[in-house]
Amino acid sequence: MERIQEVNEKLRKVRALMEQERLSAILLKKQANFSWITAGGLNMVGIATEIGVSSVLITYDDCYVIANKIEAPRMRDEEVGELGFKLIEYEWYENKELQIVREIVKNGEIGCDVNISGLKYMEPEINKLRYELLEPEIERYLYLGEKLSRVLESVLLFTKPGDMECEIAGRISEELWKYRIDPTGFMVAADERAKLYRHPIPTTKKVKKLLMVSVNARYKGLITTITRMVHFGKPPEDLIKQYKDNIEIECIMIEKTKPGKKMNEPVLAAIEEYEKRGYHGEWRLHHQGGAMGYYARDIRVTPQTEEIIRNNQAFCWNPTISGTKSEDGFIATHSGPIMITKPFIFPTIKIEVNGMEFIRPFLLVL
Repeated sequence: MERIQEVNEKLRKVRALMEQERLSAILLKKQANFSWITAGGLNMVGIATEIGVSSVLITYDDCYVIANKIEAPRMRDEEVGELGFKLIEYEWYENKELQIVREIVKNGEIGCDVNISGLKYMEPEINKLRYELLEPEIERYLYLGEKLSRVLESVLLFTKPGDMECEIAGRISEELWKYRIDPTGFMVAADERAKLYRHPIPTTKKVKKLLMVSVNARYKGLITTITRMVHFGKPPEDLIKQYKDNIEIECIMIEKTKPGKKMNEPVLAAIEEYEKRGYHGEWRLHHQGGAMGYYARDIRVTPQTEEIIRNNQAFCWNPTISGTKSEDGFIATHSGPIMITKPFIFPTIKIEVNGMEFIRPFLLVL
């Protein structure tokens, strides 16, 4: 599927939603939705903002990119030039976007993915259009997953006691940028911080024996997450057993993630496993993950989530026991999970769940 075909299929979905909701147009302002509708385009400047610097307006007859004169040349040359979008630009010192939208759509209601006075807030409905990935999106995801897995494991292979958490995050960032992959989140825990905190953002603390690293990374809008663990010297047996239990819980969750089933089924199965294995109440200390795509978590799944799993929908479960965590992204399909991230350099462990075989990364001992 060519990029223009991918865009046209997504425009078809948006217009079907417009017809269903009796809208005359939909305005997309968020970075995630811009990347989705443009098949990997980027409307960001600042990486830490959710709203993009240009917007997409979709009507029944046309589609537009609206940008100020600072952003318009790059939008045309590097992001949407060949995709059939009409580019409308305005002076950077004039706040004219909504005026332009109203000049194009003179009658009828306009939906939007952010809350703007006079427009109909449609983000929950728009989000659902992104959930089922198209083949080119799956290809981009697998590219991201391979590069992220190799980079993370390669960097960790050369870590040593005395390295700072933030130093390790910096090395991973340097390698990811070589592939134009944005590192969008880091959790790096040295030693006791892995037990103390579920979200240990990197600090200047130096590693002694144990290292846990989680990374969120984005490529052409798609985001995946991954966790790996390292131990310097012989690890204690109780750590090995706990980490194996943690991995097995994740595999049970992945096996339960089937199109047509409710999203809470893997979480309920995990809760049962935590209790059965003696990790009482551990599931309450951290969310268990959920659906992902153009966000690290499209849906953070709870025991009460009854949303239905879609075919070709991306997920990442992250079961956590104090001191260990297991996490790799995958795509749920009718023929079984397609792993996005997976071990390339790390030692592996083979696990079977209900006839489904998994090759999972294990603790790297240095």
